[in-house]
Amino acid sequence: MTSVTEPGPVSASPPWVEGILAQVGLDYFRALTDALCTFHGADIAFIASIMPQGGEPVRRLLTCLDGGKRDSGANFPLAPATARHIMNTPYSFICDGARARFPHDPFLEEREIEGLAALCLSGEDRTKAGGLIVALSKTPFDGGDIMRTFELLASRTRAEFLHHRAEGKLKETISQALLLNYSKSMFMANISHELRAPIGSMVGYAALLRDSDIDKKTQRTYANHICTAGDSLLTLVGDIMSLAMLEISDETAKKETFNLMDIARTGRRLIEQQAATKNLTLKGTTSTDAIMVTGDAGHTKKALMNLLTNAVKYTSKGSVEIAVTTEADGSARLSVIDTGIGMTDDEIREACEPLGSFTHAYDMHQEGAKLGLPITMLLMERQGAKLVIESKKGAGTRAHLTFPAKLVKKEEGDFI
Repeated sequence: MTSVTEPGPVSASPPWVEGILAQVGLDYFRALTDALCTFHGADIAFIASIMPQGGEPVRRLLTCLDGGKRDSGANFPLAPATARHIMNTPYSFICDGARARFPHDPFLEEREIEGLAALCLSGEDRTKAGGLIVALSKTPFDGGDIMRTFELLASRTRAEFLHHRAEGKLKETISQALLLNYSKSMFMANISHELRAPIGSMVGYAALLRDSDIDKKTQRTYANHICTAGDSLLTLVGDIMSLAMLEISDETAKKETFNLMDIARTGRRLIEQQAATKNLTLKGTTSTDAIMVTGDAGHTKKALMNLLTNAVKYTSKGSVEIAVTTEADGSARLSVIDTGIGMTDDEIREACEPLGSFTHAYDMHQEGAKLGLPITMLLMERQGAKLVIESKKGAGTRAHLTFPAKLVKKEEGDFI
């Protein structure tokens, strides 16, 4: 068994190499995998891309079988241990005895593979593997020949691979940009509809006050309707501005130490009137112990008010509670608990995606533009914290602004 990690000296390239070098893109890789089968006796030759995240860690892009037949399978056939071996060195040559070298690789055993040659292709940052060219043979390889081929084509192959990855990213970016543009257009159609509703209400009732001879009680009723519509409009405009600033700004949140109890008490004061209007019981934490966290107090206050506004809006009877707790894992929570209508898991996912696809521009299942939760998520993520929602349809909602243990400031020093 022969195992080599670096090729020997370069010799003159064989004539068929020029034919490979004349190709570009996927045609280059097709020519290369064909040549590995045709001129070096490989039974299988393929190029694979190492995925940076999610899904299968390695996926085949092109495969050549027995000098011409193509395999459309995208899965990576080699066992993880074999893959790690060839990803951790620029060149891998096991000219004979590959099955014995990797006895726990079912693919090598099933195909009776004895020869293995691989070229590791660097990724975009040049420090990690981005792809692989692999040749497998049932009979031993001529080590010298395949080493020279890999060495002759290494630089060009790596360049073509990086170009292929860059081209793929560009296509994905363009596709995402087109989708985002469409989503934003549909989103603005929804926003336009939501803006017209309170404005139309305000104009209508104002016209009745101006043009009608009505008693004071009716005047007060119309004025209340105008105020309610105005509050709705202000909330909607504020949410739109907050979302726009969070999406386009790369500024990081402040890093300051503040007391979650203070934020909770402020939130309770600000929401008292809205809760009283709906005859809801407003419960607040009575603890005087400080729970200090590192983050942005302004972001946290805005996030809490979004949760409180939603809780009051979607609770017709019962209570809204504000709680501050520390968890067993060291994290801290600022929670809003209501006895409202609750949500299903699907409704939670939909409510957290304001720019999702729409079946119709005016397909709004509930009043409002659904900006509160997405903005809250962004406000927390900017601080290194997160929003966690627990809800059941018809049984209320528990929404938690969660700060991980690393952001929770432990009390130090001696106290008398």
